[in-house]
Amino acid sequence: MNASSSPAPLSADPGADFAGHIGATLAVSQPAWTTPRRAPQGSPNVVVILLDDLGYGDFGCYGGEIDTPNIDRLARHGLRFTNYTTVPMCTPARAALLTGKNPHSVGCGWLTHNMPGYPGYRGGEISRDAPTIPELLREAGWSTMAVGKWHNTYDRNLHAAGDRSSWPLQRGFDRFYGFLAAETSYFHPDRMVEGNQLAVTDHYPEGYFATDDHTDRAIGWLAEHRSSAPEKPFFLYLAYQAPHTPLHAKPADLARYHGRYDAGWDAMREQRFKRQREMALIEPNAEMSPRNPGVPAWDELDAEQRALYARYMEVYAALVDNVDQNVGKLLDFLESTGQLDNTLILITSDNGANSIGGPTGVANLQDRRQGFGEDPLVLRTLLEQNRVGSEDTYAAYPSGWTQVSNTPYRYYKRTPMAGGIRVPFIAHWPKGIDGNEMPRRQWIHVTDILPTLLELTGIDYPALFNGYRTRHMDGTSFAAMLDDPEAPQRRDRQYYELQGNRGYISGSWKIVSLQAPSQPANLNNWMLFDLANDPAEIRDLAAERPDVLNRVIAEFEAEASANYVYPLDTRDERRALTLPPHELEDASTPRDFYRAAQTISSVIVSPLIADRDFTLRAKFDYAPGDEGVIFAMGDRFAGMVAYVMDGALCFIYQLWYRPIELAPIALEAGSQEFVLHYSALGQRRGRGEFQLNGAPVREAVDLSPTFVRVASGGMDVGINRRQPVSERYAHRGTFSYSGKIGAIRLEPGAHAHDTPVVVDEAAVQARMRASRADR
Repeated sequence: MNASSSPAPLSADPGADFAGHIGATLAVSQPAWTTPRRAPQGSPNVVVILLDDLGYGDFGCYGGEIDTPNIDRLARHGLRFTNYTTVPMCTPARAALLTGKNPHSVGCGWLTHNMPGYPGYRGGEISRDAPTIPELLREAGWSTMAVGKWHNTYDRNLHAAGDRSSWPLQRGFDRFYGFLAAETSYFHPDRMVEGNQLAVTDHYPEGYFATDDHTDRAIGWLAEHRSSAPEKPFFLYLAYQAPHTPLHAKPADLARYHGRYDAGWDAMREQRFKRQREMALIEPNAEMSPRNPGVPAWDELDAEQRALYARYMEVYAALVDNVDQNVGKLLDFLESTGQLDNTLILITSDNGANSIGGPTGVANLQDRRQGFGEDPLVLRTLLEQNRVGSEDTYAAYPSGWTQVSNTPYRYYKRTPMAGGIRVPFIAHWPKGIDGNEMPRRQWIHVTDILPTLLELTGIDYPALFNGYRTRHMDGTSFAAMLDDPEAPQRRDRQYYELQGNRGYISGSWKIVSLQAPSQPANLNNWMLFDLANDPAEIRDLAAERPDVLNRVIAEFEAEASANYVYPLDTRDERRALTLPPHELEDASTPRDFYRAAQTISSVIVSPLIADRDFTLRAKFDYAPGDEGVIFAMGDRFAGMVAYVMDGALCFIYQLWYRPIELAPIALEAGSQEFVLHYSALGQRRGRGEFQLNGAPVREAVDLSPTFVRVASGGMDVGINRRQPVSERYAHRGTFSYSGKIGAIRLEPGAHAHDTPVVVDEAAVQARMRASRADR
């Protein structure tokens, strides 16, 4: 079966190739019908369950102590691969999984936050000549559904007027429900999308949790599908955000892990390593790697640190546990409807566990992104009140626990060391796979998933798709390994690159070059590892075997050139703040925001206020008794809000537990115009001047630091949807304003002289002028 048209031109003319006869009347005419597109009888359903930032050793069936009985059941009756590698970060890994191609070659070399102007880095949007799994399966007769995290659309296209060509429905899915960005709250997810539209959600119900919601939506769709077309196979891409930051957990899930990690990361890693060896999940000669740089010994920490750090890991474990519960719900539905036996289920993670929390972890990652440290008193209070992991926090666990997640391997997500790229991979298909307790040890890679699915479903990879000539897939099928544990390994080399960190595996040799964030790239600091004798990548042999090192470097350079890996960009997340010149121009245009609209995306709002001068004007009417939100921007972790309560206008510059609040401004009945003139003074300092109806009411108010990015929440007018910006009115729900509101206007001004937001603007403009001169 071919999933696409042949290279011959297609015709949409309804009379082309009509096999009947058309006469003057129906009586003398002969009808004819085209055969509908259908998958072959007995074709399997396909479910890909993708976790986010999960380490190799986190599942129980991979040696972890986290309770994952449902995932363990799939492993017990299916297959576990112990040498599966992926790409070291979210967006590129998803592109590789969906296309079978190396991510740089389809424009997805980094995240969706950045469009630097090079072929390998096109904002995370998959090139149109690379058909995706759902595009190919849908063309061949499968229904296609996606739920959860997408993260393959350029951030600046995540708004009402954005280019939707890379949204899920335009890349092969019949149905989509989830979010398009990198991360969001599990309790109050931001910018949820259903199909091609923003899901209208002003407030989430008590007890809401995103992972549960995603699973319930998937099961609902599968139930509808089963009733509507029981013989038609389906493809479900269930892309959970968990356990990506923010680390959130439901109270009942968290309670089950209380005290489980008190022994600390050194002891827990030893225990995992021992179980992995007993379960034959690691190579017999694999050694326990030393602590990663910056990770202290657990015994060196004081009691207060140990209590807080253990709680972070309890939240992480509870979040993984919650995923397992939801996998169980899905399995129960498939089994109860008679579909489990002929459903191929693949479970894996997009990359290894994340070290973004650093050595100490963090209760509010957004604070760190804004440049703040944490107040020990706030941390102590959160821990004592059992609020770490609640909606009041935006947590990431310490990197000591990250190394436990990645047991026995070194380093983390973002690096091509084994800790960043070796993750679990489970395949379950009762009709097509005989379960085997012994793991498969052959090396397979994320790009191998698509060619394997094509072989199992009998679909040919097309030479043309949607009018584009396709390029070859980079992956290779491992279908034979599902039946035969002795089937030969089909790959022996693969390149890796992420944020300047490079790697290459060639046979049993591996080279790695790690870069310090935001420092000039060192192109020659290669390490060399002998994977056959050192699978945990502990001993660097670069100085001893320069002949091998130079050979493998040459192989990497050839692949890097062919896949658009260069130029290397070692900037940290600040690269997400810089915009192409045309977008900088757009972000200097004043915007009006209206009450009739749903929340306007933070990707629109952030550039208007990012470390720059701006003027905000809010017009509204007030009569005695009116109250509610005039405008709300951002969220509780970073934002601002103006609201009316008790006859006065209140303004809060919200920074988690450090809000800057104006004294209430008394209102008189009638039309009002509230104005904030904001000045960005440099070094992330800011000052506000406030007016009401043309008269100054507050002058020289310190509003520091300047915001560089409003991560979520966007702009609401007359209401505060989802999570309230301030706890002052949280008990009032969405706190909709009872009076009339005009437009809220934002007028952007000059950036601070030392801003990180336009750090590359002059260089970009100079290169563009030079390019025009050359032409």
